[in-house]
Amino acid sequence: MRSEFILSEYISSQEDCAPESSVHIDCFGAVPNSGNDSSLAIQQAIDYCVANRISTVRITGVNTYKIVKPIVIKSNVRLELDPTVTLQIDGDFNAFELQSNASIVGGTLQVINPLFQSAVIYVSGSQQIEVPNQSVISNINIINTTPSYKGKAIHFYCQKAWDFISFFQVKFIQIKNFQTAIHLKTEYINDINTPCWINANVFQSIFIDGCVYGIEVDGNSDLPNESSGNTFHDIQVQCRQQTEKVIRCSGAYNTFDCMIWDTYRMSSEQIVIEFSSNSHRNYLFSNLLSTTIVDKGQYNVCKSTYEESLRIQLPLTLNRPHLIGNQDDILVNAQQKYNVKQVSGKVPYGGNLTNCFNLIDEQSVNYIDVPDSDPVVIEMDFTKKPIQMLNCFGMYFGWGESPKKIKIEYALSATGSWVIALDVPLNVGDTIISNMKASQLYKVRITLSGYSQDHKRFRINRIFARSSMENGSAWLATTGGRMFGDIEIEASKGIIMKTASGVKWKVTINEAGQLITTKIT
Repeated sequence: MRSEFILSEYISSQEDCAPESSVHIDCFGAVPNSGNDSSLAIQQAIDYCVANRISTVRITGVNTYKIVKPIVIKSNVRLELDPTVTLQIDGDFNAFELQSNASIVGGTLQVINPLFQSAVIYVSGSQQIEVPNQSVISNINIINTTPSYKGKAIHFYCQKAWDFISFFQVKFIQIKNFQTAIHLKTEYINDINTPCWINANVFQSIFIDGCVYGIEVDGNSDLPNESSGNTFHDIQVQCRQQTEKVIRCSGAYNTFDCMIWDTYRMSSEQIVIEFSSNSHRNYLFSNLLSTTIVDKGQYNVCKSTYEESLRIQLPLTLNRPHLIGNQDDILVNAQQKYNVKQVSGKVPYGGNLTNCFNLIDEQSVNYIDVPDSDPVVIEMDFTKKPIQMLNCFGMYFGWGESPKKIKIEYALSATGSWVIALDVPLNVGDTIISNMKASQLYKVRITLSGYSQDHKRFRINRIFARSSMENGSAWLATTGGRMFGDIEIEASKGIIMKTASGVKWKVTINEAGQLITTKIT
């Protein structure tokens, strides 16, 4: 009772400040449009609600208030702003920290101090948010008006054992000019028995403009620091000169449904989306081509309306629709077009390297007990005819016969240094794809060692690639091309050719091996 008495002293004696189902911050001494600090008034209003079992703190009118200290929105309290209210953040601190079952709704949160590097809205995993909860962040404009492009708009953070944030709703948010718009981060914990996680949160109808990084899911694809199963739907992102990445993801089973605008404005290399080597089974649907996506993980699915329209048959690489069937593979018969050789490591115990470039998937090159100290190294040299606009390169292995360590490197000139495209120290999958982006590809080097099963074998069934500028090599385009195999034509069938005047002639062969021409009328 004493605490309630003290809190009641904060309230103005005005009749309209009598508390009912909500309280107003002006009743606690906040003065709108004055430039004075309203932090204390807002916090006192929240504390009063907690002590008196009132649910809502309201900020109304066409008004601006300044905040110079952190505000904690405590459990079971809703901070509600009119759409015409602006709260200006002047300093470097987490402006609004939400406890469990707390909400912030409406208005504009505006950073005005260029020193700001913290979060506008911060949620700690120490609150252990899960079902059921009433936690909501919605209908807010979060704007950094300074030229610094620093800080985070929304930050979910788990740093210690049994921190977790799940089933939190974030919707109808507009974010502009931050270092990171939305950041979900779990810190690594040594003991898997005492994990932390950020899972199963929903982000819907988010507009992001001019942020250096749009969405970052930073953690692991599994315990002890898991960041998985979060959904981002109806995301619209406007790229600017300062934009470096729109999505960076290190978790699993996260879904991203987004439209990304004007990537040409970016001053950095236009690799817009990146899935790390710790990511797997995430789903991305966007308007981007695969040439703007780097996928270092396992079994991530990246789709666009354009690339879905290319589907003619099932992908030869399961769960990997980067490559659409045999017809898109530019490395069919690579051994006849390029210089392909094994330069070091154990010799195969079965098969040969040329088997990796034909259309018979059961043919392969096989290795056994390859040590890390003496890996198998395969080089492909395209110097005589560099590959134009490569957008993915990969391999698939026999079922249960995969190497443990895989590294794929490439060179962008005949004498250029090797650049690592993919480095997987603990491979467990049967397919590896690297989103290797190269306007002109001169060389590729593959390094393989170890094994994933007790039989100590690994088997390469196929080495494949796709280009945005070159036709696949498994078929002859109607525009023409180069053949690398024999053509067998059934008896009585032949080749029909047309003269300049339009007359058709059919060429066949008789039993004596003579070519016969027959005019077709």
